[in-house]
Amino acid sequence: VDREIKHVLREEGKKGNDFDLNKIISIFDSKKTYDEINKRYPELTDDLLHLMPKDYTKIQLGQLITAIWSKYLSLQGGDVETQKQLLAKEKEIFQREKEVADLKLKLQEMKSGDKENKQEQQFEAYLKSGKISQFIAQKDRLLKDMVISKEEVAEIASATAFGLIDYRSNTSVKLSDKGRIFFQWYILHEPKE
Repeated sequence: VDREIKHVLREEGKKGNDFDLNKIISIFDSKKTYDEINKRYPELTDDLLHLMPKDYTKIQLGQLITAIWSKYLSLQGGDVETQKQLLAKEKEIFQREKEVADLKLKLQEMKSGDKENKQEQQFEAYLKSGKISQFIAQKDRLLKDMVISKEEVAEIASATAFGLIDYRSNTSVKLSDKGRIFFQWYILHEPKE
Protein backbone atom coordinates (compact mmCIF):
# COMPACT_ATOMS: atom_id res chain seq x y z
CA VAL A 1 0.00 0.00 0.00
CA ASP A 2 2.85 2.34 0.89
CA ARG A 3 4.49 1.70 -2.52
CA GLU A 4 1.17 2.33 -4.30
CA ILE A 5 0.66 5.65 -2.52
CA LYS A 6 4.26 6.71 -3.27
CA HIS A 7 3.79 5.69 -6.92
CA VAL A 8 0.68 7.87 -7.25
CA LEU A 9 2.46 10.82 -5.62
CA ARG A 10 5.54 10.35 -7.87
CA GLU A 11 3.47 10.05 -11.08
CA GLU A 12 1.34 13.07 -10.20
CA GLY A 13 4.55 15.00 -9.37
CA LYS A 14 5.97 14.13 -12.82
CA LYS A 15 2.84 15.62 -14.39
CA GLY A 16 3.43 18.80 -12.43
CA ASN A 17 0.37 18.27 -10.25
CA ASP A 18 0.32 19.22 -6.60
CA PHE A 19 -1.52 16.00 -5.71
CA ASP A 20 -3.67 15.97 -2.59
CA LEU A 21 -3.72 12.73 -0.57
CA ASN A 22 -7.38 13.45 0.17
CA LYS A 23 -8.13 12.04 -3.28
CA ILE A 24 -6.98 8.53 -2.29
CA ILE A 25 -9.54 6.17 -0.79
CA SER A 26 -7.80 3.11 0.67
CA ILE A 27 -9.48 -0.17 1.56
CA PHE A 28 -7.69 -2.64 3.83
CA ASP A 29 -8.39 -6.22 4.88
CA SER A 30 -5.65 -6.20 7.55
CA LYS A 31 -5.74 -4.14 10.75
CA LYS A 32 -1.92 -4.16 10.88
CA THR A 33 -1.60 -2.57 7.41
CA TYR A 34 -4.40 -0.12 8.20
CA ASP A 35 -2.63 1.04 11.38
CA GLU A 36 0.77 1.38 9.65
CA ILE A 37 -0.61 3.48 6.79
CA ASN A 38 -2.65 5.54 9.24
CA LYS A 39 0.60 6.42 11.10
CA ARG A 40 2.64 7.15 7.94
CA TYR A 41 -0.02 9.32 6.32
CA PRO A 42 -1.89 11.19 9.08
CA GLU A 43 -3.63 13.28 6.42
CA LEU A 44 -5.63 10.19 5.40
CA THR A 45 -8.72 10.59 7.56
CA ASP A 46 -11.41 8.07 8.58
CA ASP A 47 -13.48 8.79 5.48
CA LEU A 48 -10.46 7.85 3.32
CA LEU A 49 -9.27 4.74 5.18
CA HIS A 50 -11.58 1.74 5.29
CA LEU A 51 -10.89 -1.50 7.14
CA MET A 52 -13.09 -4.27 5.74
CA PRO A 53 -13.70 -7.39 7.85
CA LYS A 54 -12.94 -10.81 6.37
CA ASP A 55 -16.61 -11.75 5.85
CA TYR A 56 -18.05 -8.33 5.14
CA THR A 57 -21.81 -8.00 4.73
CA LYS A 58 -23.83 -6.27 2.06
CA ILE A 59 -24.41 -3.48 4.55
CA GLN A 60 -20.69 -2.88 5.02
CA LEU A 61 -20.12 -3.03 1.26
CA GLY A 62 -22.95 -0.52 0.78
CA GLN A 63 -21.37 1.78 3.37
CA LEU A 64 -18.05 1.58 1.55
CA ILE A 65 -19.65 2.40 -1.82
CA THR A 66 -21.50 5.31 -0.22
CA ALA A 67 -18.23 6.61 1.26
CA ILE A 68 -16.51 6.38 -2.13
CA TRP A 69 -19.34 8.27 -3.89
CA SER A 70 -19.50 10.82 -1.11
CA LYS A 71 -15.76 11.50 -1.39
CA TYR A 72 -15.98 11.64 -5.19
CA LEU A 73 -18.86 14.11 -5.06
CA SER A 74 -17.12 16.30 -2.47
CA LEU A 75 -14.04 16.45 -4.72
CA GLN A 76 -16.28 17.43 -7.66
CA GLY A 77 -17.76 20.34 -5.74
CA GLY A 78 -20.11 18.51 -3.42
CA ASP A 79 -23.64 17.82 -4.61
CA VAL A 80 -25.26 17.74 -1.16
CA GLU A 81 -28.65 16.56 -2.44
CA THR A 82 -27.11 13.51 -4.14
CA GLN A 83 -25.15 12.71 -0.98
CA LYS A 84 -28.39 12.86 1.03
CA GLN A 85 -30.05 10.49 -1.42
CA LEU A 86 -27.12 8.07 -1.18
CA LEU A 87 -27.23 8.15 2.61
CA ALA A 88 -31.00 7.56 2.56
CA LYS A 89 -30.50 4.57 0.24
CA GLU A 90 -27.78 3.18 2.54
CA LYS A 91 -30.15 3.52 5.51
CA GLU A 92 -32.89 1.73 3.56
CA ILE A 93 -30.50 -1.11 2.62
CA PHE A 94 -29.40 -1.39 6.26
CA GLN A 95 -33.03 -1.54 7.43
CA ARG A 96 -33.93 -4.23 4.86
CA GLU A 97 -30.89 -6.32 5.81
CA LYS A 98 -31.85 -6.01 9.48
CA GLU A 99 -35.42 -7.10 8.74
CA VAL A 100 -34.17 -10.12 6.76
CA ALA A 101 -31.78 -11.06 9.58
CA ASP A 102 -34.62 -10.78 12.15
CA LEU A 103 -36.91 -12.96 10.02
CA LYS A 104 -34.19 -15.58 9.59
CA LEU A 105 -33.67 -15.65 13.35
CA LYS A 106 -37.42 -16.05 14.01
CA LEU A 107 -37.63 -18.86 11.46
CA GLN A 108 -34.68 -20.64 13.05
CA GLU A 109 -36.26 -20.29 16.51
CA MET A 110 -39.54 -21.69 15.20
CA LYS A 111 -37.80 -24.67 13.60
CA SER A 112 -35.81 -25.31 16.76
CA GLY A 113 -38.94 -25.12 18.91
CA ASP A 114 -40.82 -27.53 16.63
CA LYS A 115 -37.96 -30.02 16.78
CA GLU A 116 -37.80 -29.87 20.59
CA ASN A 117 -41.59 -30.27 20.87
CA LYS A 118 -41.61 -33.28 18.52
CA GLN A 119 -38.77 -34.90 20.44
CA GLU A 120 -40.51 -34.31 23.77
CA GLN A 121 -43.74 -35.80 22.41
CA GLN A 122 -41.77 -38.77 21.13
CA PHE A 123 -40.08 -39.34 24.50
CA GLU A 124 -43.43 -39.07 26.30
CA ALA A 125 -44.83 -41.71 23.94
CA TYR A 126 -41.92 -44.03 24.79
CA LEU A 127 -42.74 -43.67 28.48
CA LYS A 128 -46.48 -44.19 28.03
CA SER A 129 -45.90 -47.33 25.95
CA GLY A 130 -44.53 -49.08 29.05
CA LYS A 131 -42.14 -51.00 26.78
CA ILE A 132 -38.93 -49.56 28.25
CA SER A 133 -39.66 -49.19 31.98
CA GLN A 134 -37.08 -51.86 32.94
CA PHE A 135 -34.62 -50.32 30.48
CA ILE A 136 -35.15 -46.93 32.19
CA ALA A 137 -34.51 -48.55 35.57
CA GLN A 138 -30.98 -49.33 34.32
CA LYS A 139 -30.26 -45.69 33.40
CA ASP A 140 -27.43 -45.21 35.90
CA ARG A 141 -25.46 -48.17 34.52
CA LEU A 142 -26.28 -47.30 30.91
CA LEU A 143 -25.10 -43.72 31.38
CA LYS A 144 -21.94 -44.80 33.23
CA ASP A 145 -20.66 -47.74 31.16
CA MET A 146 -19.50 -47.11 27.60
CA VAL A 147 -20.11 -50.68 26.40
CA ILE A 148 -22.49 -53.28 27.91
CA SER A 149 -23.15 -56.89 27.10
CA LYS A 150 -26.48 -57.05 25.27
CA GLU A 151 -27.70 -59.83 27.60
CA GLU A 152 -27.49 -57.39 30.52
CA VAL A 153 -29.80 -54.80 28.96
CA ALA A 154 -33.49 -55.17 29.82
CA GLU A 155 -36.03 -54.64 27.01
CA ILE A 156 -33.22 -54.31 24.47
CA ALA A 157 -35.51 -54.94 21.49
CA SER A 158 -37.80 -51.99 22.34
CA ALA A 159 -34.84 -49.74 23.25
CA THR A 160 -33.20 -50.57 19.92
CA ALA A 161 -36.45 -49.98 18.02
CA PHE A 162 -36.76 -46.54 19.67
CA GLY A 163 -33.15 -45.75 18.66
CA LEU A 164 -31.90 -45.55 22.25
CA ILE A 165 -29.27 -48.28 21.84
CA ASP A 166 -26.52 -48.80 19.25
CA TYR A 167 -24.93 -52.22 18.63
CA ARG A 168 -21.14 -52.23 18.98
CA SER A 169 -20.80 -55.90 18.03
CA ASN A 170 -22.92 -59.07 18.06
CA THR A 171 -22.53 -59.26 21.83
CA SER A 172 -22.23 -55.67 23.05
CA VAL A 173 -24.21 -52.44 22.88
CA LYS A 174 -23.88 -48.83 23.96
CA LEU A 175 -26.28 -46.01 24.65
CA SER A 176 -26.91 -44.00 21.46
CA ASP A 177 -26.75 -40.21 21.28
CA LYS A 178 -30.55 -40.22 21.21
CA GLY A 179 -30.51 -42.50 24.26
CA ARG A 180 -28.35 -40.01 26.17
CA ILE A 181 -30.69 -37.17 25.22
CA PHE A 182 -33.67 -39.32 26.27
CA PHE A 183 -32.17 -39.94 29.72
CA GLN A 184 -31.31 -36.25 30.13
CA TRP A 185 -34.93 -35.44 29.32
CA TYR A 186 -36.19 -38.23 31.58
CA ILE A 187 -34.09 -37.08 34.56
CA LEU A 188 -35.49 -33.54 34.17
CA HIS A 189 -39.08 -34.84 33.92
CA GLU A 190 -38.82 -37.82 36.29
CA PRO A 191 -41.74 -37.87 38.75
CA LYS A 192 -40.61 -37.13 42.31
CA GLU A 193 -41.56 -39.72 44.91
